[in-house]
Amino acid sequence: MALPGTTSPLATPTRNTRNIVSALIGGMLVCLWLLAGAWSWWEHQRTVSNTQQVLEQVGGVVQGQVHALFKQAESMLVVARHWAREHPTQDPATSLEFQSLVDDMRKASGGLLDLRMVTHSGDLRYVPDRGRTPVSDRDYVLAQKSPATRGLYIAAPVKSRVTGKWGIPISLPVDVAGGDVALFFVAIELDRIAAPLEAARSKSNGTIAVIRMDGLTMLRAPLNELLLGQSVAQNPEWVERISKTVRGNFAAEHGLIDAQPRLISFGRLADYPLVVVVTAGTDDVLRDWRLHTGVLCVVAAAVSLAFALLGVILLRAMETEDSVRRELQHLMMTDALTGVGNRRQLNQWLEEEVIRAKRYQRPVTVVFFDIDHFKKINDGHGHGVGDRALARVAVSLGSALRKTDRLGRFGGEEFVLLLPETSATDAVPMVERMRLAIGVLDIAGLPWKITVSAGIAELAEGEDVDALLLRSDRALYRAKQDGRDRVHVDKEPTVKN
Repeated sequence: MALPGTTSPLATPTRNTRNIVSALIGGMLVCLWLLAGAWSWWEHQRTVSNTQQVLEQVGGVVQGQVHALFKQAESMLVVARHWAREHPTQDPATSLEFQSLVDDMRKASGGLLDLRMVTHSGDLRYVPDRGRTPVSDRDYVLAQKSPATRGLYIAAPVKSRVTGKWGIPISLPVDVAGGDVALFFVAIELDRIAAPLEAARSKSNGTIAVIRMDGLTMLRAPLNELLLGQSVAQNPEWVERISKTVRGNFAAEHGLIDAQPRLISFGRLADYPLVVVVTAGTDDVLRDWRLHTGVLCVVAAAVSLAFALLGVILLRAMETEDSVRRELQHLMMTDALTGVGNRRQLNQWLEEEVIRAKRYQRPVTVVFFDIDHFKKINDGHGHGVGDRALARVAVSLGSALRKTDRLGRFGGEEFVLLLPETSATDAVPMVERMRLAIGVLDIAGLPWKITVSAGIAELAEGEDVDALLLRSDRALYRAKQDGRDRVHVDKEPTVKN
């Protein structure tokens, strides 16, 4: 007999197990994607950080080179002005001494710098003299006529009217000079300095630019003549970051000139109103990261799919196992011939209902049914007919049950009916209807109608399952003694000594 409140050994908590398996697989998938996301984030941060360090290093080198170039240009201008002051009556353009000086300075700059002059009337003169070209409208000339900009002046890039090349003029006024010279200027030819910057920039969309502090683009690699002299003064990144800080690194959704997202490093030049800006295209920088992240996602998706398939297989296997377990449990707890509960199932039901009835002080009644003269059926007509009789009786009894009632085969030709929430008095008319319904059954192979006897007993105070069954069986015995095909109620609780 099973203990109260317990289940069959086969009745394991498979639903909980399935939930645990699902939670474990789900947790593993969440952890997998969290790890993939964490790695992708870390790799993204590392890639951006490394690129910013490289940009900062390249920017530092370029700043040094540009600073040295402008310092050399300034030195050429100062030396030329000093010579002019020392030789106020000589025309620098025709002086062999000055020509030799300028030639030495050109060679010292590696040909990057060339000294030229502008007269008070606004004409350009070369050293040595080879004619005049009007340049009075040029920025580097006009700046020396205004007190606000007079002095060493880095002018906007211009295209030479003589050579057709782009350059950055740096002018310096002359107070005393022969040959009607009003100012000297050094032209930094952009195509000469753009080459090393082109080699240093990040490929394929990286840029290196030199920008004046008023936002004017002086130089940009790759060299694009359309961008020279273009202002970035209204660009939000210039306004909010570069113009307010000496140096820094940041990521921008849009570059200073184009609309491409960029990583930007910048730094100001000491002594000069210039900023060197080095950028790398964000798409270029993150290309490998995106590729790696894509591969990682594919791998993670494949692993996730494998885990999901494994989970489905496990859950289906568990469902199959659960189905088999339930089937086995059904077979263990069901009478194979009649389809009602067997003796094991009856014991479990009785234990549970007796405990519940005692706990809540509710009635419970047990009825014993016995087919009259069943041995005569088996002996006279064979066990096949007897089996049919048992089956028909089980069906007839089962058809009259309420949802809470329980019916089982106790053994042989005996059936036990368990009636929760029912007193013996209330059970009598129900049992009588069952008895009468069985009395009209036609059993194939049996020439007479079968009848049943029934014994009823209601759980009394202090009784257990065995005592209740004993009283019900005793009532059945009295029904048989009184002539069978009748119902008897036992109203005398078993007295324990």
